[in-house]
Amino acid sequence: MTGSTAFLAALEKSGVRLVSGVPCSFFSGPIRLLADHPRMRYIPAANEGSALAIAAGARLAGEPTAVIAQNSGFGNMVNPLTSLVLPYRIPLLVIVSMRGWPSAGAGEPQHHWMGKVVPQWLDSLDVPHRWLTPGGPTFEAVLKETLPVLESGRTAFVLVAKGAVRDETPAPAEAATPSAAVPNRDDVVDALLAEIRDEHVVSTTGYLSRAMYNRADRPRNFYMQGSMGHAAALALGSALARPDERFVVLDGDGSVLMHMGALATIGHFAPRNLIHIVFDNQAYDSTGGQPTTSATTDFDTVAQGSGYRTVRRVETTAELRPALRALLDADGPSLLAVDGTVGGSQGERASSSLSVSDIAARFSGGLAAGGGGEAGA
Repeated sequence: MTGSTAFLAALEKSGVRLVSGVPCSFFSGPIRLLADHPRMRYIPAANEGSALAIAAGARLAGEPTAVIAQNSGFGNMVNPLTSLVLPYRIPLLVIVSMRGWPSAGAGEPQHHWMGKVVPQWLDSLDVPHRWLTPGGPTFEAVLKETLPVLESGRTAFVLVAKGAVRDETPAPAEAATPSAAVPNRDDVVDALLAEIRDEHVVSTTGYLSRAMYNRADRPRNFYMQGSMGHAAALALGSALARPDERFVVLDGDGSVLMHMGALATIGHFAPRNLIHIVFDNQAYDSTGGQPTTSATTDFDTVAQGSGYRTVRRVETTAELRPALRALLDADGPSLLAVDGTVGGSQGERASSSLSVSDIAARFSGGLAAGGGGEAGA
């Protein structure tokens, strides 16, 4: 097992000066330390493919780099890995947490396939990879074996098992209690539940889906686990297929940033039956509260420029319900950007009680029947 401080020390000793990535709870300690590191920079990327490209650009400019990501996002890496990094022979160190390995935990079926296939896919691409496990060699020792691969001009992966990196960083200082006027995720979910009628709700992966499930499970809800960034596109497909029904997307800032092109597609096809809520707390809350880059992004402005018919922005809990009601009664596509704060109940995943296939079946079955069933059915 390697501690967070030793993990970064090994990276620095290997020459790395820039790290890009998408957060994973396996790496919460190192990422927290990177925020204030005097000699290494951390660049949070919108998605794993972008992280790989950022690292490749820095490496071409002469700066040794590393990428940190979780294997659930390996699919986002495949295109830049196979069409940029490998053919251009850009040597990168890619460190990937192996969620779902050796088997997916209860309630986490979204990690089943990537927990199995990443080593085989790397083998098929002839990409060298080594393992960092709790009982194996230290990270420094693994890097020592990996450096000759990088020096030869090839990319190399380090696959990190759960518990191999010990978070020894102090707990983050407790932030001042936010004003009750600033909405957290529970406030957003409660406001939505108070205003929706027969709308179907697609909620993004993470704590928003947990809050939606725990506060009012209903067959009209589709809880996304995994597939980060794709809630809006999924809802768009449903909205186009069933123009007689209305759909609400409950999205987060990190998810929207990951695949923001979906907003342009929604604006182009302009379904009148789609409402998009973006809760922006400027954090990847479910992986440890690492900051997103949304502080410099105005989602309402992006949506307006993408062709959404109606766009609103709220900053207080009191504004939530009136704004939601107005958008639910108006023609879409519409977007409500909610400037919020971290916090709210965590609760259980929907998959703690329902299989994800059951979630899909009841959502689909309700649409096929022309409704969505009664709440709690």
